[in-house]
Amino acid sequence: MTTPTDGLALPTTERPEPVTPRSRRRGWSLRAHLIAVVLITIALVVLSGVLVISKDYRRARTEGALNAKFEAGLAAGITGNTKTAGAESISGSIRDLRALIVRSGTSLGEVTNGNVAAYPPEHCNLSFQSFRSFTSGVLSIVLPDGSILCSSNQSLVVAGTKPYAGTQWLTPVIDRNAATVVGPLVDPLTKKYSLYVAAPVPAPNAPPEARPPGVLVVAIDLTPVASMLHERFAADRYPGNSLEYLVTTAKRDRVVSRSIQPERSVNQPLDASAYAGADCPSSSRTCKGAVLKDLDGTDRLYVGQTVDELNWHVYAGVSKKAVYAPARAALRDHVTSGLIIVLGVGLVALAGIFTVARR
Repeated sequence: MTTPTDGLALPTTERPEPVTPRSRRRGWSLRAHLIAVVLITIALVVLSGVLVISKDYRRARTEGALNAKFEAGLAAGITGNTKTAGAESISGSIRDLRALIVRSGTSLGEVTNGNVAAYPPEHCNLSFQSFRSFTSGVLSIVLPDGSILCSSNQSLVVAGTKPYAGTQWLTPVIDRNAATVVGPLVDPLTKKYSLYVAAPVPAPNAPPEARPPGVLVVAIDLTPVASMLHERFAADRYPGNSLEYLVTTAKRDRVVSRSIQPERSVNQPLDASAYAGADCPSSSRTCKGAVLKDLDGTDRLYVGQTVDELNWHVYAGVSKKAVYAPARAALRDHVTSGLIIVLGVGLVALAGIFTVARR
């Protein structure tokens, strides 16, 4: 229709321009929304679980190192920030055994009146059963030339021989007239890796610089020491082989004693630099330790403490299985909780989908 100049509207045959309808975007269906909610829930549960589990494993690693430090300190004679040298520890056992040998040597000098060489062999009644953490050893009276006058295991003594002549432990006692603790050395009598605790047998009223007429010495068999330490200190908390006690030389390059397979392990070589990384000063409140393979190939978290008397090192090695046992238990709980959450959300989503489908 057109409108002329006179204002009257007249009909027209022109067709109006078509109107294009507005396009409508199709949104997500309810089913898609519910599936997205389930997927997002699963992703959040997995992410939170990974974060929590990672924290649990770090905590288990830290607690494992602190526990190993405590166990090593008990065996070495160190607890807390100070050296306490408990009676059953290596430090305490050496200290008290040395004092006992010194007193016994003095008493023997008085009994023999300084004439040790004239002591009748038939009166030899020495014996050594055990002392604290030292369960095996041989007690002997040795003359300055290295010959054995009397022994608690007389069957090992060969008449006319001088098995201790010029040995590393005998010479200082004779020359300085003073007690000594030396080891580890292979004992010529027992052929075992041994610790020597020796003291002079002084003649009564002799001047301090006088050479003693004899020496009282005990050769401690070091093989069972670490096993005894485990039995005394750690067996209740770490049964079986979950914890290993390892005693090394001052250089950390040799095994002095090991609680696992002690007979096979004694005097075995070690990687000194690797074990040095496991040392933890007693004054340190934090301790990382070092994860190393033991002599049997088992991964263990080691922490070491030092025995001041000989500068030996005592390492407590907790197996990785025992270290991370709390974290694995927590992991099972987290997985169970996560599955329950995902299952619950999934069931709600399925219920929603079926409800919409019925409508």
